[in-house]
Amino acid sequence: MASIGSTISDWVTGRDRNKEARAAEREEQERWDEEAERRHDYNMEVYEAEAGNYFANRDYQYETAKRNWEYGKQIQDYQYAQSLASYNKSQDLYERQSQFNALSENAAINDQMAYIQDLALSQAFQRESMQADLENTLKFEDYNVRSKIESENFGVMSEINLAGISKLEQGVKLSGIKSQRRTDSASIQQNVNELTKRNTFEKEAKLVERLQKGGKAALRQAGKSRQKGLQSTAAASFRDLVVLDASLSGSRKKAAIDLLKIQVDSSIAETQVGLNLDRLALGVTTAQERARLNIGTVQEQAEMKIDLAKDEVKYNSKILEANMRSAMAQQVRQIEQIKLQKYQADTQAFANLNLFPEELAYAPEPQMTPERKFIAPLFEYAPKVPKGERVATGFDSVVNVVGEAAGIATSVMSLGTSLGSLFPSIPNMAGNAATAATGMAQGFNTAAQMGTGILNQNYSNFSY
Repeated sequence: MASIGSTISDWVTGRDRNKEARAAEREEQERWDEEAERRHDYNMEVYEAEAGNYFANRDYQYETAKRNWEYGKQIQDYQYAQSLASYNKSQDLYERQSQFNALSENAAINDQMAYIQDLALSQAFQRESMQADLENTLKFEDYNVRSKIESENFGVMSEINLAGISKLEQGVKLSGIKSQRRTDSASIQQNVNELTKRNTFEKEAKLVERLQKGGKAALRQAGKSRQKGLQSTAAASFRDLVVLDASLSGSRKKAAIDLLKIQVDSSIAETQVGLNLDRLALGVTTAQERARLNIGTVQEQAEMKIDLAKDEVKYNSKILEANMRSAMAQQVRQIEQIKLQKYQADTQAFANLNLFPEELAYAPEPQMTPERKFIAPLFEYAPKVPKGERVATGFDSVVNVVGEAAGIATSVMSLGTSLGSLFPSIPNMAGNAATAATGMAQGFNTAAQMGTGILNQNYSNFSY
């Protein structure tokens, strides 16, 4: 704000300080207008570029969307064809799997049937082998029985032959015993006869000798000597005769004893021969009985072995029949299991079967997006250059001077009030000064308000 002095100087010299300010403001306004023109031209170029880019992008996006749509349609057709091919392939695999399952089932069932056939064939061979073993056992036991019978018969015949030979031997021995007995008896009898004859001869000799001795004794003198001689001769003769009789009796006794002994020995020998003959007969009977018992034992053992073999054949046949029944029952279970496995495999193959693909409608064809409306940017005028501070040259300068005076008065009043508070001894001077300053200030304010109203009326329609 210009001072009161400069304002008074401009009144005196007629200088217009506001003309230079207005010229500077006009230059600034022109520069701002040119800047607004350039900014408008730039905005128009940006507008045209954005509109061109938009339409180019709009056409590009539409063409790209159409190409993508066509390509997507081709992809969908290809995928559908692939799905259809996969479905056909799964159908072929399903049929092949079903055929394979059927073949596997038939093969497994055939294996079970072949197993039963093999088992039946094996059992047939086993039965044939058991029958052959039974026949071999029969033949072997029959051979053993016949061999035993022949052996026992041979033993019996050998025993009979040996017994016959022994019997002949015992007969010969018996004949020898009898012959020996006859011979010994004849010999003893002969000895007895010879002894008897010899004794008779000796008796006769003794008798002659006694007679001779008696004659000699009789020829002796009579008397006791002669009697004694006769007696002695008679006694000696009697003794000799007794001795001869005794010896003959002893010989006969001895002969009798020898004959008895011969009879006893021959009887014992004959008895021994009889015992031997009985022993031979008993041996033959025993051999025959032993042969019969051995043959019976062998036959019983053979029959027992044959019965055991037959029982074993029957038992093994029952085992084979039980095995066959068990195998057939197992076969039925295996076939049921095979069918169950086939059903499971068919179910799994059916589960793996692809569904028939459905051809879906493709996405709708892309449409051009609605055209965007572009609005050209408005021309933005440059803002008005704000007016700078003006130097009052007319009535407004007076108003400013009055305002400054009012400010001075107010300051003076404030100073007087301050001085009155500081120096209570001079209140009147301060109060007078304050009163005068207040009146000046009120007058200046009234004048300033009046001047401001006038300036507003005079400059309201002014343009630069």
